[in-house]
This record gives sequence, structure tokens and C-alpha cells, in this order.
Amino acid sequence: MTRYDIIQKFIDERQFKSFLEIGTFNGDTFKHITIDKKESVDPDPNCKATHIMTSDEYFKNSQDKWDIIFIDGLHEHSQVFRDICNSLEHLHSNGVIVLHDCMPKNERMQLWDNKSHQHEEWTGDTWKAYYKVYKELPYLVYVIDTDYGCGVIDTSKSREIEINNIDMDNLKYTDYLYYTSTSQYEVKSVGEFTNGK
Repeated sequence: MTRYDIIQKFIDERQFKSFLEIGTFNGDTFKHITIDKKESVDPDPNCKATHIMTSDEYFKNSQDKWDIIFIDGLHEHSQVFRDICNSLEHLHSNGVIVLHDCMPKNERMQLWDNKSHQHEEWTGDTWKAYYKVYKELPYLVYVIDTDYGCGVIDTSKSREIEINNIDMDNLKYTDYLYYTSTSQYEVKSVGEFTNGK
């Protein structure tokens, strides 16, 4: 199951009408999505996004609301978390945010200082933003173990949380390994997601 399969499943099942993509790259996800209204945001003119600008610029200047938003932009934890917060402000009630690259396969995949993303599989440290959301926001939050980890923030369902004020800057990859091995990351298999568990 790919990220666009997950997005399309939400669209089809909930009859969503609008989709926004943050971070377009080669347009692979965008072109696979079937919906009434869809737009994309990316500062790289070569990506041919609907809006050639940063996500910060887009959210500052747009009044649009969306049913589902896919975040796959700058894979740096503070920017990802800002994209999440801004997306929540531009999301219709009961909307969904899907967040790519929440489960790096190894430590190298999530490092910024070795520039491995220029020629290797790379997720950045998006997982830190996902974990902060999981611990701090009162929505249904989980990550599907496929396609480098697809995080879901489902605002149609609420849950009780303990506010922990997660400091993303101090999180280490060893923390990620601990969280995922001790059920502190809410990982679902593709089967569990598909069957609504």
C-alpha cells in the first residue's frame, strides 16, 4: 500500500472533495489522486506545483480549507510540525492529515548532516514531528507501517492525551527505536488500517 493508496482510501470512504499536497517533487502522489479539487504547494518551479512558494507563504496568504492534506515537504522536524499546525488551521472539521516518512529504516536515513538524501533513501527526521503530535494533540493519531511510514492525524476522532511538551531537538534515533518497540508510537499494519482496526 502506497501513500496515495492511503489518501485515496480516505477520499473514497469519506467522500472528501478537496485535497492539498505540501511538497510535490516529481508529482507522483499528486497525479494518482482522484478528487474534485486538488492543489499542490512547492517552492521549486521544476515541480510544477499549483502554488510555487513555500508552505509557510501559502498558509499565510490562503483562506482555503481542505478535507485532506498530505505533508511531504521539507523533512526537517520543526518545519514538518509547523506544516502540521498550519494544516490544522486550514482543515475542514473531521478532516485528515497524512504525513509521509515517519518510519526511517535506519539512523542514516533520518540524519541531516550527511546529506544522504541526495543519493540514497532518506526520510529526514519527520518522525520527531509525528511523535510530538502523537503525544500532544487530542486527535486520533497513528502511523501505517508502509511506504516509509505514513502518519495519520484524523480530526474526526478525539482521544485523551497527556501533555508532555516534547522537545523535538533533543530526540535521538535511539528514542525512536524505543518508542516503536514499546507501543509508544501507535504503529498499525496495512491489514489493521485496511480493516479499520
